[in-house]
Amino acid sequence: MTISPAFSSVNSRDVLAIGLETLPVAAIVSEVVKTQSHREHKRQLNRDALLRYDQFLSVLHKTIGSKRFFHSLGAMHYAIALADRYQENLVQASAAGLFHDCGRLPKIEQIEAEAKRRGVALPPEDRLHPKVWHALLSAHIAEHDFGIADGAVLRAIRVHPTGDAEMSRLDKIIFLADYVEPTRSFEGLNELRASAEQDLDGTFRSALEHKLRHIQSLGRPMHPRSLRALAAVGGSIT
Repeated sequence: MTISPAFSSVNSRDVLAIGLETLPVAAIVSEVVKTQSHREHKRQLNRDALLRYDQFLSVLHKTIGSKRFFHSLGAMHYAIALADRYQENLVQASAAGLFHDCGRLPKIEQIEAEAKRRGVALPPEDRLHPKVWHALLSAHIAEHDFGIADGAVLRAIRVHPTGDAEMSRLDKIIFLADYVEPTRSFEGLNELRASAEQDLDGTFRSALEHKLRHIQSLGRPMHPRSLRALAAVGGSIT
């Protein structure tokens, strides 16, 4: 099966021109959903459940801004495609993909203040890594504001920017969907996408290595969770 993201055919500028009210979530994913075999009933993507997300679109868009909003739609779409490819739960993938960045406010100071206001404690190992602070806040907002009660979904949201030592297939799918979704553009992206169709574990390792090399090139410290993830999959950045 070749993953051909339907969202890649939709230019984000065109979407903005259309207007959010005329673009329900179901329309974004209809092209990929109609191609799925749904061999297992438990994996079926319930369109009624998906359409329920529509009530949250305007709130999500206003909270995180247009660029991050369309990134989230792209991540949701790609997560669904990968989940179907690897026979994972499509509903979990759609929820984690859509809401993985729902706490990514425009400024780090806003993320820190909102986390403090909500009583979301940042672990000591996160203190030197403000780029990942949004992940714990996103999981909290997904649960308390958007009604996501699935522990596996919330876990995937929490670890999506870093990975960790023990990653479920859903965790790896959301990590990859965040990193290679259709609005992304960087050298080596097409190779990662092609690999993702054939080897989830290997592509997760390659994407993690690619991400950490980039962080290293910027002179920024690598997060302990990412280093634990790298060690767990036998990866290397040397």
